Amino acid sequence: MTGGPTVVYVAGSGRSGSTLLERTLGEMPGFVNVGELIDLFRRVAPRNERCGCGQPFTNCPFWTQVGAGAFGGWDAGLLDATHQLQRKVARQRHLPRLLAGRRAGKDFLDAVSSYGEIYARLYRAIAAQAGASYVVDASKWPVQALALSLAGLDVRVIHLVRDVRGVAHSLAKPDVARPHAMAGTDVMWHVGPASAAARWVACQSEADLLHRRGIAVARLRYEDFVRQPRRSITRALGELTVPATASQLAHIADGRISLGTSHGLSGNPSRFAAGEVTLRVDETWRDEMSQRDRALVTAIGLPQLIRHRRPAGGRPAYPARASMTSQGVTSGQPPASDHLEWPLVSVVLPTRGRPDLVREAIASVVGQTYPGEIECIVVHDQEPPDPDLTHLATARRSVAVVANSRTAGLAGARNTGVAAAHGDYLAGCDDDDVWHPAKLHAQMTRLRDDPSLLAVGSGMRLLLPGGQVACWPGRAELISYQLLLRNRVKELHSSTLVMRREAVTRAGLYDEDLPGGYAEDYDWTLRLARAGRVGTVTEPLADIRKDTWSWYMGGMENTAAGLEYLLAKHPDFAASPRGHARILGQIAFARSVLGQRRLALRYALTALAKWPASPHACVALAHIATGIDPRHFRRAARLLGRGMI
Repeated sequence: MTGGPTVVYVAGSGRSGSTLLERTLGEMPGFVNVGELIDLFRRVAPRNERCGCGQPFTNCPFWTQVGAGAFGGWDAGLLDATHQLQRKVARQRHLPRLLAGRRAGKDFLDAVSSYGEIYARLYRAIAAQAGASYVVDASKWPVQALALSLAGLDVRVIHLVRDVRGVAHSLAKPDVARPHAMAGTDVMWHVGPASAAARWVACQSEADLLHRRGIAVARLRYEDFVRQPRRSITRALGELTVPATASQLAHIADGRISLGTSHGLSGNPSRFAAGEVTLRVDETWRDEMSQRDRALVTAIGLPQLIRHRRPAGGRPAYPARASMTSQGVTSGQPPASDHLEWPLVSVVLPTRGRPDLVREAIASVVGQTYPGEIECIVVHDQEPPDPDLTHLATARRSVAVVANSRTAGLAGARNTGVAAAHGDYLAGCDDDDVWHPAKLHAQMTRLRDDPSLLAVGSGMRLLLPGGQVACWPGRAELISYQLLLRNRVKELHSSTLVMRREAVTRAGLYDEDLPGGYAEDYDWTLRLARAGRVGTVTEPLADIRKDTWSWYMGGMENTAAGLEYLLAKHPDFAASPRGHARILGQIAFARSVLGQRRLALRYALTALAKWPASPHACVALAHIATGIDPRHFRRAARLLGRGMI
């Protein structure tokens, strides 16, 4: 597959405000919006519908040049063939095969490849004609984004979510004019409330699955976009690693957006209007929707309503109306995503015996898109510092090397780095892990937007033995102390956490008395969650290696002793039957591997008494009974993205 420009794809249900979002993005220098491009081959070109500029499709100079550049013209055979390919690969019924990826079968994958090649040529021609680097496609269908991504296109998704009741109320209107046709009358598609709600739920559920294909996704609530467009757009694009400067958003002012004429296809009739658009949240459903319909739609959409009740990042809902100056700065407190000054972040990177991997880790820190300064403090544990690593520094990205001056091991190394840090914000990265470029920007935006958070983790990708990769999105935008007792929560891994310095003041330093330093990060996050609020950016933003050996893994004796130390140190485990059973089951497995089967059996049976469905206790019992090489158990668990210790 030959490449094309980056596609910013707006996914979501109909009547969710995608036309306004798409046109707002399209006004940014370097961007071009094209409306619902999925309709080009099946409806716009065959029916010669109007472009957003008002001209019939065949008369529009922009689309004439695009067709000539991409295909040598808009041949009827090409239009029909592409429409048929679309039916073969980009319909809801094909979702399981699209999610299966390379296991979907050769014929299906060949069709996806052909479909993707047509779109790659189309996107390249659009970008060339507009002189743009980013094409904004508001086709909305999640399956379309999946198909194009599987074909190899660079697709990054903004998942636009509007309240299901607003969507259902809008879709129920039967006589909304659709002025796209050249002759006769046409009206917008409409359905009843129950059907609209069911379709809305299906669309949100499909969009939530895009992470499984490794597609970058930023969730954006319609209500937040209308109330705080600059903040919402900057955050969403930042999560997609798409830079957005204040000058690019100059068309957004005090509660309004200035829009020029565009060449968007299909979609809402508002695409034909140009000029100043006053921003207001359309919530007429609150007054006009019958109580019966409102209750019905709410019941159908309730699970997704709960999931999307707050903006991505877990921040509180924004005020009803933004109050901005012409430069886009809110009077009083500036929007966090428009910070004029981004603070220094100090990244602590412990290392021992991995000279090649540590360079990859440093490069991923230095290569962050974060607009503020970064200092990377490499702490060499039980080895001399390597001064050559400082040569990896770049402008506004310093690299310092120090020796662990405290207790040997990870806890002492981390504490040494914290003591050497100059920033008011701290982050961690282990020497065998790699950050994604937008990681720090996304997490710092979250921390600056929600002052109540002490720290923020992120989703991740687990790099498993045999080249396997397990995508691990964040399970929740806020992580409670009770959840941490029940589950270790991988998203708060030492390589994902970004925190305020206050977090260390309140939770304390890493515990250097832990036997062998085992689970020093879990112990610290337990203390952190007990001290204050902890959140995550749910998008996977770091690659965590589970396929390499580490000095810090230690033996089973350290594992068992470390977990027993944790139970004694954190008596609150007793109030969490599942979490208590998990730790006991892990100790049982470690003791069994050490040959202490009688002791292991007592731990396993105690775990099952506390939580009969405890998988760790069951695995421990299996090892106690069989004595099978423990590496087989651990390998199987890791292939499932889990771990026994």
